[in-house]
Amino acid sequence: MDTLSHALLGAAIGQSIMGRPLGNKALLAGAAIALVPDIDVAIGHLLGDAAALTFHRGITHSLLFSALLALLLGWLLSRLVSTAASRTRWTLFSAAVLLSHLTLDTFTSYGIQLLLPFSDHSFALASVSVIDPLFTLPLLFTVLAIPWLGRHKPERNRLAVAGIVWVTAFLALTLANKHHVTRQFEQGFAAADIRVERLFVKPTVFNNLLWRAIAETETGYQVGFYSLRDHQLPGDFVYFPRNEPLLEGLADSAVVQDLLKVSEGFYQVVDEGGQLLFRDLRYGQAFEWLRDDRPHVFTYRLIMDDGKVVNMETLNLRVDRERDGETFAALVARAGGL
Repeated sequence: MDTLSHALLGAAIGQSIMGRPLGNKALLAGAAIALVPDIDVAIGHLLGDAAALTFHRGITHSLLFSALLALLLGWLLSRLVSTAASRTRWTLFSAAVLLSHLTLDTFTSYGIQLLLPFSDHSFALASVSVIDPLFTLPLLFTVLAIPWLGRHKPERNRLAVAGIVWVTAFLALTLANKHHVTRQFEQGFAAADIRVERLFVKPTVFNNLLWRAIAETETGYQVGFYSLRDHQLPGDFVYFPRNEPLLEGLADSAVVQDLLKVSEGFYQVVDEGGQLLFRDLRYGQAFEWLRDDRPHVFTYRLIMDDGKVVNMETLNLRVDRERDGETFAALVARAGGL
């Protein structure tokens, strides 16, 4: 989830647990602790593209890391602010905030490795866009209103709880939406006589109305879109070949194995000017449903040496600012079922 949403939920939890002894500092403490798991982003920049790919949302997003960090923060904060609350309360507060971060990220499509170091399985409910204003704005309004109220006003906690309830209700609604949308896609692929081996469904950016599905077939993938406002089954699918033969003799390299793992096997390899590009098709092209020439969201260039893949480079997504207004208008229209 985006940084702002993590911080706001952490602030709301801070007020609900530590608001009385800390006042407005509880909001700041909750927001700060909520951002700690994303320290892997900064560390990843120091590791290089290949290592950062698997390190992101890895150990710092695990339950073990959060538990140990909560114990450490509970001990440290109880000593630094000894009169505010007991060590147990500080620990529970830290644990609740850190768990909120893991929970939000689990609902996105990127996935987090909750069970590291015991298992590297990635958990991804993929029912919420990484950025969704409808999720974030109500939480923003409630948290911003809290500091204007007196420290001991009961309305402070009511606002904080209202924000947490909103988050819970919204996440539950997205799961219901995904269940419905998945059924629609399954029926749509069946009606198109497409044999689906695996199906990955996720909402498009900024909303929970327009959804994207990628269905794995024997040789590649079929991609389609469906809005909750649509009145018919999805059926306008686009085919992407996997081009697996391009990886012949290269698939055993550690870099390629990491890419296959991170993409969960939804990928396409293309040869552009003698260079091999690996695309993570779970995300596809930017605003892919427009079917224009926009680049893929996550593309990696394989760096070769003596016929072997020795490294990779993440290609930056090129953004065409001149088309932003048109694109947003088209997104709103398509999400509305037009």
